[in-house]
Amino acid sequence: MELTAVSATQFSVAQLTTILSDCFEDYLAPVTLSVEVFVQRFSAEGLSLLDSCVWLDGDVPAAMAVVARRGDEARLAAFAMRPAYRGKGVGRRLMGSLLDALREQGVRRMWLEVIRDNHAAVALYHSLGFEVRYGLCGYLSAQTASEESSVLQEYDVLALTRRAGAELNGQLPWLMDPLTFTTLPCRALSLHQQAFAVLATLSSRPQLQFLWVEPAARGRGLGREMLMTLARQFPGLGTSVTIPERFTPLFQAAGYTPGVLKQYEMSATLSALPSAGR
Repeated sequence: MELTAVSATQFSVAQLTTILSDCFEDYLAPVTLSVEVFVQRFSAEGLSLLDSCVWLDGDVPAAMAVVARRGDEARLAAFAMRPAYRGKGVGRRLMGSLLDALREQGVRRMWLEVIRDNHAAVALYHSLGFEVRYGLCGYLSAQTASEESSVLQEYDVLALTRRAGAELNGQLPWLMDPLTFTTLPCRALSLHQQAFAVLATLSSRPQLQFLWVEPAARGRGLGREMLMTLARQFPGLGTSVTIPERFTPLFQAAGYTPGVLKQYEMSATLSALPSAGR
């Protein structure tokens, strides 16, 4: 089965949005994005259309890879094939050629997330040399609205990005890295000017993207207090499935429930991987 790789730059954003939805048909977690959300979400994640790819079977899109870049590191933001092409070894061949192309473009390290119960995909990425870095989970608050006046204060997003980014220095998953918030529609809030949260505002319901406590203020319960305060001010507040599982005790202590869907963040050093052409 011969598929032709075409740069994502050859398609409009509307076409890419449709192709991605079609390729995720019957997937474990449905993916349906509007054009506006496609642009805002993937732009914030570092979308590189030059590195992203659509594979065609004749004139029909069969598979798609959305790639994000930050310097010499890249992330597979999405990789999906239409149902007719799954389970035939096509994914391994396409991923191998994609990794070769990224290596030629100077990518040193590659990141991705995969649903933990998608055993075929997990096995594929393991076979390509990827290793699990984090188990990821999502959380949902059970708090109801409070009549108390809010103690949270608005905070400058870029200022928080600089402060937290300098201290964290790439220690968190790609989607939690403060670099994401420079272009993501979001707001930052502070508690006592020592604990900080970032809420994404892509939709009508805000989503918790980031929680950070200043190093000098840690060990005082400010993280839990911030989570509880957020839950009172934003009833039903949740996160995406991007939080390292080691934070589960913190979220549970604040009254949040872990979600059923879980992911792995995986990474690979491309220079250490064999070329698909060899």
